Amino acid sequence: MAELCSFFNSKDHDRIYNTRHWADYFFPLFKSGVFNGDLQVAADEGMKAKIQPGYAWIDGYGYHLTDGLVMDLETASGNMNRMDSIVLRLDLTNRWIKAYCKTGSYYAGEPIPPVPEITATVHELVIAHILITAGSTEVTQDMITDTRMDGDICGWVCGAVEQIDFSQIKAQFDKFFTDYKADIQTQYGMYLDDIGSLEIQAQNRYESMDREFTDYENQQKEYMEKWKQTVQDEYFGWLDKIKSILNENAAGKLQNEIDDLTTDVFDRYYGLQTQETIFLDDGSIKTVNKEAEIVTDFGYDADGNETAVTTIKPKAGIYDYVRTTIFFAGRITGSTEKKVRV
Repeated sequence: MAELCSFFNSKDHDRIYNTRHWADYFFPLFKSGVFNGDLQVAADEGMKAKIQPGYAWIDGYGYHLTDGLVMDLETASGNMNRMDSIVLRLDLTNRWIKAYCKTGSYYAGEPIPPVPEITATVHELVIAHILITAGSTEVTQDMITDTRMDGDICGWVCGAVEQIDFSQIKAQFDKFFTDYKADIQTQYGMYLDDIGSLEIQAQNRYESMDREFTDYENQQKEYMEKWKQTVQDEYFGWLDKIKSILNENAAGKLQNEIDDLTTDVFDRYYGLQTQETIFLDDGSIKTVNKEAEIVTDFGYDADGNETAVTTIKPKAGIYDYVRTTIFFAGRITGSTEKKVRV
């Protein structure tokens, strides 16, 4: 058992003191920790973090960082996570307090920070944890957890005897942040599900419309072929009848006239002239022959009903003819108007 006291004037060197006596003097007056607002850890460039200037107190020994101190962190693993700690280390054997990065172990899931060392000669204060996720190439501020308020591993130097207890405030904030993060993740997952559902609906709708257009095109082709054959049969039947009642010379002369007019008759009156149909990338259909240009655009009206607008632009004349068809749920309506060409 020993009774210790300090400080008294020395007589003939009978009172000799060292730094341990000085630290013991202040030990019960100030709890170990960081002075309010000092030594904050912030993200720096690349795999670096920076400690801001300030003061700390560990077991009666003072620490002062006069300028910002940049800490280099180890390169991240390609497939494992880890949690590093930025600590202030009091080492009585080496007689110093220094800041350094304490690299954590690697984990496939949620990493655990290294345990601070506290022995008879070493005392570490943890001022920040830094989450290093797999594949990280730089430290960002959201990866840094400020632990200066955590009284178990650091705490504030606030005055004599009592330490300010932030445990309740910190617990409430941690609970709020955890719940908020979980809610955001849930909402984001629902958002992704909705987007995926809309994509599927849009794809199905597109495929359905494509099938309808293809079926319509095939029906029109089949109809035109049948109509063409019928007209040809009727025409040549009539022609054979005319030939049978005319003499050879009259029939020959008439035949020549008919041969000259046949192409024009079919082209101009029956719409059988050579034409080119183009299916454009925007979904419209464009048909061009020597008489006119025909363009059909598919879209929606103001009420969301599907529409087909066909514009006929004759190569001769000053008017365009516009046919608008509206497809309602149970019926189809159409209207045609004549417009002066702009």
